[in-house]
Amino acid sequence: MSDNKQVLDLFGQVLMGRIRDEAIDDWERIFQGKMRDNESKKIFETLNTFSPEQVQFIINLFPKIVDTTLHHLLWTLEQEEDINVMIKADRNKVINIKEVSDGLSGELYTEDGWISRFSNK
Repeated sequence: MSDNKQVLDLFGQVLMGRIRDEAIDDWERIFQGKMRDNESKKIFETLNTFSPEQVQFIINLFPKIVDTTLHHLLWTLEQEEDINVMIKADRNKVINIKEVSDGLSGELYTEDGWISRFSNK
């Protein structure tokens, strides 16, 4: 596997595991009543007034909302000339991920994309 592919995969794994999956997990815990902060408790109490179908509809939106946010983040990183994300390929080599990707936001999708390969949600 090339350094470029390894760097993109490392970034994708971190983004999916530490950002996407964690965000979805947080909201699932809120909806299960497991979070103890006041805002989460209020959300959980409000959910008790919803039908099971309504709650499930909202739960199904979590990944879509997170994915849209990640898409816009990656698109912005790609478009902003003054922002670069550098990943260390080895001790002496650093790679700018937007220089090795055909399109950062596109890395999320397809059967070979980051979501299908690295996300558990």
